[in-house]
Amino acid sequence: MVRACGSYPQCPGFNSLHRHFTYNLHAHTIPEVHLMTQSERTKIVSKKTHDSHKAAWPVVMNGALVTVLILSLLFTAALLLAGSASAAERRTQRPAAVVKESSINDSNVRAILKRTDDQLKKNDFINTLDPSLKINNFAKDVLSSVEAVRACYEKAINDPATPQNEKEYLVLKLQRLEDVEKRYKDIYEASTFNLGYIYAKRGSPERGRKYLSEYIKIAPFSAKKDSQWMRAKTLLLELYGLEGEF
Repeated sequence: MVRACGSYPQCPGFNSLHRHFTYNLHAHTIPEVHLMTQSERTKIVSKKTHDSHKAAWPVVMNGALVTVLILSLLFTAALLLAGSASAAERRTQRPAAVVKESSINDSNVRAILKRTDDQLKKNDFINTLDPSLKINNFAKDVLSSVEAVRACYEKAINDPATPQNEKEYLVLKLQRLEDVEKRYKDIYEASTFNLGYIYAKRGSPERGRKYLSEYIKIAPFSAKKDSQWMRAKTLLLELYGLEGEF
């Protein structure tokens, strides 16, 4: 073999200036190169893929577990928030107070009667029944009380033992009592007719006849065809099935 010119020193005094040397090829063994077949390479690749999947499986499992835990926490938080919001809403929302109609007395009875009349003109036979019953009962009670008080006043006035000044005082009271009686007779008559009319229109002929009969007894008679008395009589005959008989 020949060494290249620059691979050894060429300066004077160097012991070996020979460029040629011999190499015994038989003294050294060249390792044998083994070429793998296609099946062997496929087995190796498959084994590596399997090993990588086995190594990745715990990671996937851990990732899925973390995801489930996160979703569980979010769901729990949502439930807690919804529960707290619902509790707060229950605390803030109080049941609406039931509006009760004020009891009927002398200060509001005529206003309630007028409102009932206006509703009846609109053919409201549902919301007018209850106030009409209350008005009728109230007026009837007032008239009953007026009768009882009048009897006592008249007895005291006619008693010789009653002092004159007390008699004069009771006479003034009787005059005011007559004003109250007249006012509540009108209210009682109107509410009685309304009840007969309402029950007739609601399909309750027995109750309708009761109040209409009561009305034509207590109301002043009028022969005018468009009078309230004539209207009550005509409606009463219809409920009896005696239209036009008398």
